[in-house]
Amino acid sequence: MRTGGSSWGDDAPRRNPVIRPDRPVWPLALATMLAAVMITAAALSPPPPWLGRPGVLVTGGPYAPAHAVALGLALALVARGVLLRRRAAWYGLVLLVLLGLLSALAGGGEPWRVPLLAAVLAGLWLERGRFPVRPHPERVRAAVKTGALLVIVAVAGSLLFGGVSVRSVGQVAGGLGATGAPMDGASWLPNVLGLAGAAGLLVLVIMLLAPDPAPPPGDEVERRRVASLVAHPGSDTLAPFALRRDKAYVFSADGRAAIGYRVLFGVAVAGGDPIGDPASHADVVRSFLAQCRKTGWRPAVLGASDDLLPLWGRLHSIGFGDEVVVRPGEFSLSGRQMRNVRQAVKRTANAGVTTRIVPERELGPGLRERLLDVASRSLGGAAERGFAMNLDELLTGHHPGAIVAVAYDEDKEPIAFQRYATAGEGISLDAMRRVPGGPNGVNERLIVEMIEYAGEHGHAVVSLNFAAFRELLAAEERTVLEKAGHLALHVLDPWIAAESLYLFDKKFRPSYKPRHVAFRSWLDVAWLAAALLTLEFGRARPAQRAADHVTEPVRRLSRF
Repeated sequence: MRTGGSSWGDDAPRRNPVIRPDRPVWPLALATMLAAVMITAAALSPPPPWLGRPGVLVTGGPYAPAHAVALGLALALVARGVLLRRRAAWYGLVLLVLLGLLSALAGGGEPWRVPLLAAVLAGLWLERGRFPVRPHPERVRAAVKTGALLVIVAVAGSLLFGGVSVRSVGQVAGGLGATGAPMDGASWLPNVLGLAGAAGLLVLVIMLLAPDPAPPPGDEVERRRVASLVAHPGSDTLAPFALRRDKAYVFSADGRAAIGYRVLFGVAVAGGDPIGDPASHADVVRSFLAQCRKTGWRPAVLGASDDLLPLWGRLHSIGFGDEVVVRPGEFSLSGRQMRNVRQAVKRTANAGVTTRIVPERELGPGLRERLLDVASRSLGGAAERGFAMNLDELLTGHHPGAIVAVAYDEDKEPIAFQRYATAGEGISLDAMRRVPGGPNGVNERLIVEMIEYAGEHGHAVVSLNFAAFRELLAAEERTVLEKAGHLALHVLDPWIAAESLYLFDKKFRPSYKPRHVAFRSWLDVAWLAAALLTLEFGRARPAQRAADHVTEPVRRLSRF
């Protein structure tokens, strides 16, 4: 499912008048939830007086309490699927109403159910265009296999333990004893099979209503297209991180803009703003949102900027920090405010530290291995992590346009390095590693020299670390709630480094670029939090490498 934006664009509803995904579905979801409540209430003995004839319309007859509760839960899941415009939810409603109609036509229940259920069935058929999110073939196959297995187990159980009886087998195969009627054989068997049937029903509903699986990462052809878009002057400082090898891509119809994203727990997380030509940013956002609707993913953005946040339309947003930005044309070591940085740079010079800035693709094998050893020692053997402001493939030479600043001790052994990625707007810090016990001030020294390098090579912006919750950390006066949040950040700093990174970056007198998390609904917050925490702090999944290194800088790659 990796194609240009036009193949899954928003104009599909205009080409087919039957499809009406923009019409509200909450009334149908509300009716489905009421049906779920009435079916569940019918399990009470005696049923509540308020249930009355509406309950008869829904149930069509008595249910065993456990089965009524299971069916009610299944319908509650279907109601949520209706809100998410899942076609499987529509199928479920049609099947339920159709079975009720057939039962009424056969003489089951009261005759007034026939016209009402027929009208509901006709209405569902006319409104099928509201449900464009079709179940993925993998989900359907898994559901069919699970359903078949449950039927086989139930039938085998009735034959082996319940006595060979056509009546019992028919009850099991026809609904796993859904009516709660007695069965021949073991007295405990109906309850066991009924419980298995109820659990199986819920499993099948969950499978069919689940969003599509995560797509495979982009291939080398797509990544070369994205690399060319990263170099576009309209791409901001987070654009290079779209080149992570675990990201999939969606392109605008004209191919001049793209979004890199990952899908986790049904949440499609776009990393930062769209990359490429600003004139195509709105189109690629529409394509991304249309793809999310088609696949059932919950759309989200990690790192959206203030300027492009309106492109995401109705998505909610929360500011969660600021990107730390230094402009080489405005940077200077002079002045009292820069005293700490000047002293750090001078201290490393007095210790005999020397530096070198080199494109990553030009690192020799020996130096590469020594720098990887520095990285391993710096992290204490922990894996590289990150998503929104981190590349992968550290020092492999696979990422075009990567620049490495290396610090050597007086014995010419590397003791620290920083990797930066180039973009249309400037360069962005990706990795900052220093051996434990190395001279203080080495990181400051490398940053200062990279800022000078950027100014000499025409880069207008140098993006440093991300300052999470910067306004809270920088506030001089805090409310009681803000004091509690600040204390939590201080206590958690050894693990998340939010406060220490803010204090480190503050020394360079930077400017700040607010970044936001955008998401579809407040009901998605739990899934969103799980996805974002896993993406930022979990291990990156392995991706297939190219056979050869990318040896051309990003600015020299062809556009397509």
